[in-house]
Amino acid sequence: MTYLIEKYVALKNKYRNYDTKEALRRMQACRIALKELEDKGFRTGVEILGSINFGIVEPSSDIDCILLHYCDLHKDQECPEYCPNFLYESEEIKASLRRRLKNENLKIEFLDCINLRMVERALETGNWKDHEVLRRLLFYRTIGRPVNRPLFIPYAEKLEENEEYIRDILEWGSEALSVYLGTSRHRFSFSKYNERIESSGLQLPHGLKEELESYLDQGEGLETNGAETSHYKDPV
Repeated sequence: MTYLIEKYVALKNKYRNYDTKEALRRMQACRIALKELEDKGFRTGVEILGSINFGIVEPSSDIDCILLHYCDLHKDQECPEYCPNFLYESEEIKASLRRRLKNENLKIEFLDCINLRMVERALETGNWKDHEVLRRLLFYRTIGRPVNRPLFIPYAEKLEENEEYIRDILEWGSEALSVYLGTSRHRFSFSKYNERIESSGLQLPHGLKEELESYLDQGEGLETNGAETSHYKDPV
C-alpha cells in the first residue's frame, strides 16, 4: 500500500526538477536570514511549505513556513503565539527576507512553531506516541523543504529508526493531508504550478500528470478522523 503522504513526497520531488530562479533566490535568502539570527545567539531552522516547497515560485508568491527553535521559556509546553523568542525570531526572519528580496510587501507566514527543547524531553520519555510535538516534527520534515537542516535532523532520524512509529506517522500524516487536499486552495495550487511550468515553454511529463491525478483521487477517498497537525494554522 502506498500512503497518501508518500505520493505527496514523490510529487514534491518531481516538481522540484522545475525549480524557478525565484525559488532558489528565496532559499538562499532564508539561509542568510537564519545565519544572521545564529550570529545573534538564536539557533533556528525552518521547514518551508507552499510554492517554494514545490519550487514553482513567482515574485508575488507568499512564503509559508514552520519555525523550529530552542526556547527555554517553554520547555514543558507549546510556545504560545506571544512567546517572546518566537516573536523576535519570526520578525527578524521576515525583515531579513523582505530586505534581501527587495519586497517590503512580501507576505511571510509562520504556520507553526516547534520547540526543540520539548522534542528533546519527549524523546527521553520513550513514550513517543504520547507526544504530538514529535508527530508534527516528523510530519513537517517529511513534507517540507528544510533550511538549516542539521539543527533538527538528528531528532527526525532518531524517530525514523522506529519502523512501527513511522507506520503510525504515515497513517496519521496521510489523514492530515487528506483534510487539506479536499480544500479548493490545495487543488488550485497544483493548477498554478502546472500553468507556471507550461508557460515557461516546458511540457509536463505524462507520468507526472498521472501521479498528480492518483494523489488527488486517493485523497478524496480517504476518511479522516480529525487528525490535527498544526499548533497555529493549516500547514499545507
